[in-house]
Amino acid sequence: MTENSQATSAPAVRVRDLEPLFCPRSIAVVGASRKVGSVGHAITRNLIYGGYTGVIYPINPKAKGILGVPCFRDLNAIGEPPDLVVVVVPAPFVERVVLQAAELGTKHVLVISAGFKEVGEEGIERENRIRAIAAEYDLSILGPNCLGVINTDPEVGMNATFGRDMPPHGTLGLISQSGALCAALLDYAKGRGIGFSRFVSFGNKCDVDEVDLLRSLAADPKTRAIMVYVEEIGNGPRFLEAAHRITHGDNPKPIVLIKSGRTAEGAAAAASHTGSLAGSDELYNALMTQAGVFRVETVSQLFDLAEIFTDPTLPTNRRVGIITNAGGPGIMATDACIRHGMELAKFRDYTKKSLQFQMPEVGSIKNPVDVIGDARHDRYRAALDAVTADDGVDSVLVIVTPQTMTDVHQIAEVIGESKEFCNKPMAACLMGLVDVSSGVQLLQQRYEVPTFAFPENAMRALAAKTRFGAWVRTKVRGYREFETDRQAVEELFDEELAAGRPKLIELKALEALQRYGFDTVPYKLAATADEAVAAATEMGYPVVMKIAGPKILHKTDVGGVKLNLGDEDSVRTTYNTMTATVRERMGNDVEIWGVLIQKMLDPGKEVILGVTRDERFGPVLMFGLGGIYTETLKDVSFRLAPIRENVAEEMIHDIRAIKLLQGVRGEPPSDLAAVAECLLRLSQLVTEHPRISELDINPLLVYPRGKGVMVADARIILQD
Repeated sequence: MTENSQATSAPAVRVRDLEPLFCPRSIAVVGASRKVGSVGHAITRNLIYGGYTGVIYPINPKAKGILGVPCFRDLNAIGEPPDLVVVVVPAPFVERVVLQAAELGTKHVLVISAGFKEVGEEGIERENRIRAIAAEYDLSILGPNCLGVINTDPEVGMNATFGRDMPPHGTLGLISQSGALCAALLDYAKGRGIGFSRFVSFGNKCDVDEVDLLRSLAADPKTRAIMVYVEEIGNGPRFLEAAHRITHGDNPKPIVLIKSGRTAEGAAAAASHTGSLAGSDELYNALMTQAGVFRVETVSQLFDLAEIFTDPTLPTNRRVGIITNAGGPGIMATDACIRHGMELAKFRDYTKKSLQFQMPEVGSIKNPVDVIGDARHDRYRAALDAVTADDGVDSVLVIVTPQTMTDVHQIAEVIGESKEFCNKPMAACLMGLVDVSSGVQLLQQRYEVPTFAFPENAMRALAAKTRFGAWVRTKVRGYREFETDRQAVEELFDEELAAGRPKLIELKALEALQRYGFDTVPYKLAATADEAVAAATEMGYPVVMKIAGPKILHKTDVGGVKLNLGDEDSVRTTYNTMTATVRERMGNDVEIWGVLIQKMLDPGKEVILGVTRDERFGPVLMFGLGGIYTETLKDVSFRLAPIRENVAEEMIHDIRAIKLLQGVRGEPPSDLAAVAECLLRLSQLVTEHPRISELDINPLLVYPRGKGVMVADARIILQD
């Protein structure tokens, strides 16, 4: 391969201004109600009694006032456009209210009302109409069918939801597609003592979506981490671009996400190996990995990771120091440490001497440090002073079990004070529920120390924080653009589609790859047995023979592949028997162009490179073990194209069999740099040619380092 490339960076993206949605100076509630228990009453009550610092305009033509605030007949009666209009009227009347708000000059509308696409065709039409109004008047519409918006900043104090309470002020932002889950999360967070900066439910996202809200929360200086619940992501590349900028920008913020609905969709109908392996959940995992987003499976994990990120301090490495007053929890923490890819810190000599001087003889000065069960706050302080000062410790976990002599509250005070003077991440594990509650409350509310009930949860969270620290420190590399013959590939695809052949035979697929700089096996198409012999003689024995025809994709299944043919007689005989066998298995009317003669390649490691094009995610690349192992072991990784240079390397190292490629039992390491370049070239190919629906290079033969790679077989499926 020849390398002629340049690094490029992603273009600047215009961020939608949603600040008036979160920080409005005035709010009109259309559908405000005097009826206790109604949504219109709940939202109005929450705004009035929740500490909102702006002006409230209840809109109700049948009421003079609600909760002491005068009502207005309609929006026009206000006399000026409010910053935000909250709509709580029945679905058939929403369109009229949105149009009135737009004509008045309001630019932000929150539609709480349900009865849209979630109820069927009539609701879909309603939703499309208000979307059209948003486009015509440059509105930002949140919803419909959502819980609303909360901003706990004391300077705003807005609870524009029908939830029960205003959550405490904190540093976490929450975005949820489900309104009902939002309400449950608020209650759960209250029980765990967790506060929020901003909280938003976006429902059907007819206009404002999860990407708009992510960008808005990322720009909020009072939000340190963002929690997300989604049921589906409408535009994968757009999400990727935004999330990557947030997690790896100038002011990186972690994103922790739950995506419900983990079942694969449509894989059974795919014609390629890549298509059959690229289920919906695999693509979401690829998207989150590429964007630097933490995907979790449970609400408990969501809050565990969110809580660890309330402290913005990031570790510089994976070494953990553990302090405990009980051996069992220390062992549990150690197991979790190793399981989650962390390592126990090896204490410096000065740390050991300090601990030896201050710890009881029956305790342990090794990591984990066991201060034993009768430890009070002074012994915890001594252990913390020693461990946090150790240069070989990157983060600290402090475990407290409530024993008879344990002063939990005082120990919590010591942990909090230590964190104030420590520039390393620290997590507390106060095991239990009732006896440790005062200590938990103290750590969370006064000292903002992430606090957990069990060591496994704490260590999983610390490991996530460590990965985020490594992600932030990793230099972002650019995209590479290779010199190719793009026009020739366009013309090849035009020709095949015009002839009604969207499934390219190997001959045409290899030609397209050659135009993009791939090294392919030498080949020639033979239409007769004599041509086959001549091609094999010119190429040099041994050779491979493969059947060629526009409808023959899985050649091995129909007897269309023969390997290691060493002379003229075997080539001639194989040509005749192969064509006869294929006709017997596929029917006499199957179109056969001839037999592809290829040079028998030296053995190498077999890998697969592939592409599938998803309607939400666009082109998706795949890498994994190739040949017969592809669908048997399913040891593959995915990423969305286009990919950066470092992403190609990550794809290779993501598979479980990476050690086989790195060299085992005296084998030389494979040429992984050549594989990474192939992935980058493939990324450019599918990005520049949107008519590629599916593509497999299987196998790509990988030779020892410095010896390169060779495409041995390929398949391309086009779409009009």
